[in-house]
Amino acid sequence: MRIAIITAMEEEMAPFRSESRITSRSQVGKVIVEEAIYRDRPLILVESGIGKVNAAVAVTLLIERYQPDLIINAGSSGAFAEGLKVGDVVVATQYRYGDVDATCFGYEHGQVPQMPAKYDLNSDWVDVARQAAAEAELPYALDFGLVLTLDSFMSESERVEWIKSTFPTVKVSDMEGLAIVQAAAQYGIPVIAVKAVSDITGHGADSADSFDNNLDDVAKHAAHFTELLVQQIQSIAV
Repeated sequence: MRIAIITAMEEEMAPFRSESRITSRSQVGKVIVEEAIYRDRPLILVESGIGKVNAAVAVTLLIERYQPDLIINAGSSGAFAEGLKVGDVVVATQYRYGDVDATCFGYEHGQVPQMPAKYDLNSDWVDVARQAAAEAELPYALDFGLVLTLDSFMSESERVEWIKSTFPTVKVSDMEGLAIVQAAAQYGIPVIAVKAVSDITGHGADSADSFDNNLDDVAKHAAHFTELLVQQIQSIAV
């Protein structure tokens, strides 16, 4: 099985690169694609750049040139759900856009016109993630649920409260995930999303400071669970 791992930022990719032997590297705009041997496993590593457009471009380039069977999006996120702490990890079961509003035309909040209101991630792959978690002793809490993708860093309390009231089951948010899922869906490629909490939303400058201070550590948590996923997938494939 040909697996690709995509992150938005260099810091999020660093744990994978540090354990990899890079066999080829190419770059188009912001997108860096590396074929790698990661802990004796062949993987494709993709650093997309931040934001929805960069993510969609990266996935399109990845699929057109490398034809992966599965994409794992690993990275950081801001927590909305009560009980989540910095360092915890959330595996997405569903994605929605948190900043799309075409409700005046009868669409749901978060629904791009003529597109689905929500994207449920492949339940078989989510089950693989649950199995990987059940068989491991994790040094962080793990949860599953709704992830939102937004263009904004969610530090303002008023906006965060609106998000919570509009999407009451949201766990965390990111800035790329649904763009990856939506682009991959056009090609029929499944995505697993592994999001480690770098900050608690709605705390102003403290949220931004938390992101800056914790990014390297939480990237290691996302990479750790991604490694467990890859192991689980390869054991099933065998």
